[in-house]
Amino acid sequence: MQQTKRTGDPRTSGVAGTAAAAVPAQPRAIHAGILLVTSGLTTLVTAVIGPSLPRMQAHFATAPGADYLVPLTMTAPMLVMALLSIVMGGLADRFGRKRILVTATTLYALVGTAPLWLDRLSAIFASRVLLGVCEAALMTVSTTMIGDYFEGHRREKFMALQTTVASSSAFVLNLLGGAIGEFGWRAPYAVYGVSLVLAALMAIYLWEPRSPADHARVDAAVAADPPGEFKGSNLALICAVGALAGLVFLIVPVHLGYLFAALGEHSTSAIGVAYGLNSLGVVTGTVVFGWVVARRCSVPAQIAIAALITGLGFGGMWLATGYASLTAAAIVNGLGAGILLPTVVTWNMRDLPFARRGFGVGAFQSCLYFGMFSNPILVVALDGRLGSRAAAVGVVGAGMIAMAAAAGLLANRSRSAARVAMDGGQ
Repeated sequence: MQQTKRTGDPRTSGVAGTAAAAVPAQPRAIHAGILLVTSGLTTLVTAVIGPSLPRMQAHFATAPGADYLVPLTMTAPMLVMALLSIVMGGLADRFGRKRILVTATTLYALVGTAPLWLDRLSAIFASRVLLGVCEAALMTVSTTMIGDYFEGHRREKFMALQTTVASSSAFVLNLLGGAIGEFGWRAPYAVYGVSLVLAALMAIYLWEPRSPADHARVDAAVAADPPGEFKGSNLALICAVGALAGLVFLIVPVHLGYLFAALGEHSTSAIGVAYGLNSLGVVTGTVVFGWVVARRCSVPAQIAIAALITGLGFGGMWLATGYASLTAAAIVNGLGAGILLPTVVTWNMRDLPFARRGFGVGAFQSCLYFGMFSNPILVVALDGRLGSRAAAVGVVGAGMIAMAAAAGLLANRSRSAARVAMDGGQ
């Protein structure tokens, strides 16, 4: 295999020999494909079991705390990811990426399929907590490796494609989950076994971007000449927006089935189609982001567009009176969510140097998944106060529209300042 030195890393440029690693001269489609599909695995947490969640709720209707625990089996992995993603990122920076990724993907299959034979809700909940440990490694390390393997515009392209692949997977898995759910609420959990195939492909094709020994030499060089590029304040702001994005992004996967049930629709196949169409909206949003929004709009403008469309979708879900109107609103919401998520992901990745990339990605993922975990707690609480889950979703929509207005004002102010500076320089 041809060997080369990785160049262009601001933390290592000019330090002879510290960036050497045995890697292919150019990452190929197989490498990008494995990492993108790994990101898509995270959709199994919500997509494949979402359509059958009401049936699971009915099965455990008499279990203590089932009203909270059943939806939390869907989002408990998000809390673990929130707590451990930053840890996994730090471990990946220190000990390397590949071994963590392969191990986590193998274990993912074992704990993901556990609800097939577990009988108690508490045991299923525990298995979902363990799944979150694996998810923290999968999402953080795969995203970090995309940043390692690719640079510049190619990196941003694959960051957007990461959401596209995940959403496309969700579209297929929602349909699959709805169909499999007809055989019982346990059946969709069998799909988690596919990660064993992916683990084998990782072991064969992926390489370690840099060895731990290289890390030590680079750390010594950086200590002597800090690059000054890592800005904690920027990361903190991005993480705050990421937490909100996580909360918003998971509203449809967790609560759409309940909204349909409130309207009298109980067919898991029909609900699965609606979930799939929402995911198709997300896919469309990622394409719009990559081809239009990212090229023509500043970050505040990107957030304004995404928040407005997402909020309008939530408003439509609040006002929906039947299957068609609720499905249409879910599609609109998906379009906005598909723009929002790659906006914050690419914003975060843009300024992270190699030696802090795992930490920065992990910190962002922790906040993103903390928002996702908080989703049912907030929405169920609003449901209890407002009297319906649809009204709770509507309140979140109003908040997103307010956020869009604030981001739009910031984008306009930034545009005006840039115009004044340009005129002054002439």
